[in-house]
Amino acid sequence: MATAHTFLANDEDLPLILNWLKDAGAVPVAHGLDVTDFGATGHELVLYFPAIGQVNFHADPANMSEYQENSSNWLQALWTRIKQEEQPGRKFVDTNKTPAAGLRLPALKDDKYWVSGELWFPTINLRKIFPELGKICGRFERWIRKYPCVFDNRNGKYNGEFVGQIAQAEIVKCINALPSAYQLLQNGHHMRDYMVNDKSFERWKDRWKSEEDANSLTKP
Repeated sequence: MATAHTFLANDEDLPLILNWLKDAGAVPVAHGLDVTDFGATGHELVLYFPAIGQVNFHADPANMSEYQENSSNWLQALWTRIKQEEQPGRKFVDTNKTPAAGLRLPALKDDKYWVSGELWFPTINLRKIFPELGKICGRFERWIRKYPCVFDNRNGKYNGEFVGQIAQAEIVKCINALPSAYQLLQNGHHMRDYMVNDKSFERWKDRWKSEEDANSLTKP
């Protein structure tokens, strides 16, 4: 199971994330690019750590026979096969043989709503297969947790200073806000977790509009 860290950040905050990853040794799988070259576009990047190991790609089709049926690795290979059929010719990184991480960049939606970013480490049994990458994962978690937690439902309850301002998909997670994004929340801005689909987000916007209308009626 992947270890994921969700964060709210705007374009002013993003360099904090990218510079941390660069200092940790992360390099985009796409050759010729630096991790700090990217902006707040909402795209997903595949990163790896060359000081720990090289990039390895799945065979095409992905080899499911080397794993026990219905195991986590087998299911991951099955998912890769499905993606290979959907996107013929594309190479897919084998995250059980590559010290890899995925990064979803934050983005601005409708010129108004910042959408969360996320860093995840997809290797199954990460700390056993890539102990050094496991340490990097732990360091990033300690670093990101220094920033305010603005949403947390890991104990079955909705906790956080701005729970009502963040559109979320009821996925169990903790969301931390970097400084500029946190300031926007303090100023009353609404934001969106990237896992919220467009249809659900329309309902969130309707809810926020109703709350704003109700508040305007109660003002003297």
